[in-house]
Amino acid sequence: MLSRPLASAIIVLVSLIWAINFLAQFFVPEYRPDVTLNGVFMALVGGALALSRKDNSGGGPSSGAHAKHDTDGGES
Repeated sequence: MLSRPLASAIIVLVSLIWAINFLAQFFVPEYRPDVTLNGVFMALVGGALALSRKDNSGGGPSSGAHAKHDTDGGES
């Protein structure tokens, strides 16, 4: 797992580079970024977000969003 400050720093840095890469084509008409760079930037940001999450807050069964099931077969 990544610490949240480290993940935030990675996300901000990669997002800033991603934005500069996108905007560069407007200021340098000859510059054409490779289309796979968007996938790389997206994977880096998504990976940093995923690795920074220590709890399961995605709404899955372990997030507490669902009712607990009775596992002993008895009535409550």
